[in-house]
Amino acid sequence: MFSNKVYLVQVNVTYHDFIAYLPYAAGCIAAYAWNDSEIKESFELSDILYMRLTLEESMAKITNPAVVGFSCYVWNMEYNLRLAKMIKEKYPDCIIVFGGHNVPDNTLLLEKHDFIDVLMHSEGEEPFTLLLKALKNSTDFSLIPDISYRDKNEIVTTEKKRVYDITNYPSPYTAGLFDRMLEEYPTFNFHATLETNRGCPYSCAFCDWCFTKKIRLFPMERVKGDIKWISEHKIPYCYCADANFGIEKRDIETANYVLEMKNKNGYPQVFKPCYAKNSDETVFEIGKILNHSGIDKGVTLAYQSLNPKTLENIGRKNLTLEHYSDLTAKYAEEKIPTYTELILGLPGETYESFCEGLCRLLENGQHNSMTVYTCQVYCNSPIASKEFVGKYNIRWERQPLHGIHYPANFNGVQEYYDVVVETKDMTKEMWVKANMFSVCLQSFHHLGLLRCFALYARHELGISYYDFYNRLLDYIFSDKTKYIYELFEEIRWKTEHTDVSDWCYQKDIFSKVGWYFEEGIFLDLIYNRDKFWNDIEDFTKSLGIKEEIYNELLEYQKKILRLPNTDIVEVESAYDFYTYFENIYDDRYSPLEKKTTRLHITLEKKIDNWADYAREIIWFGKRRSATLCTNSREKTEIFYT
Repeated sequence: MFSNKVYLVQVNVTYHDFIAYLPYAAGCIAAYAWNDSEIKESFELSDILYMRLTLEESMAKITNPAVVGFSCYVWNMEYNLRLAKMIKEKYPDCIIVFGGHNVPDNTLLLEKHDFIDVLMHSEGEEPFTLLLKALKNSTDFSLIPDISYRDKNEIVTTEKKRVYDITNYPSPYTAGLFDRMLEEYPTFNFHATLETNRGCPYSCAFCDWCFTKKIRLFPMERVKGDIKWISEHKIPYCYCADANFGIEKRDIETANYVLEMKNKNGYPQVFKPCYAKNSDETVFEIGKILNHSGIDKGVTLAYQSLNPKTLENIGRKNLTLEHYSDLTAKYAEEKIPTYTELILGLPGETYESFCEGLCRLLENGQHNSMTVYTCQVYCNSPIASKEFVGKYNIRWERQPLHGIHYPANFNGVQEYYDVVVETKDMTKEMWVKANMFSVCLQSFHHLGLLRCFALYARHELGISYYDFYNRLLDYIFSDKTKYIYELFEEIRWKTEHTDVSDWCYQKDIFSKVGWYFEEGIFLDLIYNRDKFWNDIEDFTKSLGIKEEIYNELLEYQKKILRLPNTDIVEVESAYDFYTYFENIYDDRYSPLEKKTTRLHITLEKKIDNWADYAREIIWFGKRRSATLCTNSREKTEIFYT
């Protein structure tokens, strides 16, 4: 008996057991296919599975399927493979389709897994619709572009089309595909994904984001319709999946409409874009719109590497450091936080070039926030190709996916991703050390534990940031009796043993979720601050700061670090440290003045416990230096006597 039941599966990570992303990719496939009258008459969209239930619970939702389509990425690939195998064993006539970024551009998945019938190698709306029509009309799949499939004992790959006209693609939001999900889980905090275009003009070797270099725009009517739906359905967090938001002038109109809907309905509370790689006036204008209204956390100034050899190897062109310095000062003047992204493990990078690159960004004004990613290997990125691997002696290791900012509960199916740990220019040992330097710099500088000391040492004692943080790292590992050594050694061990490490920090006092290493270091040391200040004393004294200034600077550094159960902070000093450091941030250095100064800081929000502190100050606030009471969101009054 012919079944007409179609199921789509896009299992996502669930945060805190009550936060989940709506299945946007599967929704796009369904919205396009069931907008076709022939599909609507012939097939039933029985369900879209998106919650990470146990495999048995997911199986119970599937009955007599004709087709099950899986949207695949690193966070659900193992789950998809196991569920697909179970479906095929129970329903051998069901057509199993795998699509998404974790489907390689070759036929290896078909060769390795006999329960998969069809692979989709590009955007899936049109190929999936054509597949259903071929099934309905009992025709072969040979005329469907961008797929691989089994034809008796042969595997066939069809013609590549890649570029599709998305102008008339319907939206899953306004098509009503997610309405039932909101009704089914009324207490859930759903997150949404927004696309205003597809495509990316760049060719970065580490990236597999886009199928085409040509940027194709969704009509503004659809974009605004999606934003309106998200706002009216009270979705608090909207992730904009454009590869380069701000690359089009019309993106200013989109940002203004997000703000208009936020002012009208209160939602979305956060709109998080991935900004255009080469920041310009359009991105700056969008940054003002979103950040002055509190909808975004900051503007990305992406670099990935500052090593010219590495940039050449990966096909990347960056802003000049002079332009970067101008941009950071420009954003700082508008009180717009910026953060910089880099990638560790790219070919051509050495320990010295990578760490010096981090410090050059400090020299050019990036004291607010920096994010360092390990280089992940995606199956369709250039870096994964045999030619690239052979040329640069790239070696990667499979690493268990960890629970950053959510409890690491994968319901019995562990996920994995591949991380570059060695190239011909950087050994595994140096890679581990570079990771530790990055964690050290972010914990103590960007999160602020010793930022005042680093800034003062650089400007008054001529100690470069590179020397400061290398000396600090050596100091940390020099004495095994200190608490700070134990903490960093645990992180170092996890970094080295990628195959068994959860690669995150977790302690129940900061909730059940995992934290990036630098976040965990900061949380642990601020919680155990008496141990920390005792352990670090020999290092800070070794810098050679005059005793009178040292004692005042130490007290200032301690008092501006934000703590729970605090809403008013008073800081008194014989020196005007506040103005001194603010001038450095604004790129207009002036010498430290000996002037009796009192700061009265009224914090924007009082945090009552360590779990809320970790969430609000670290997770939500680190890109605006929320760990320091002197950040721009707080009300700071300065008095001189």
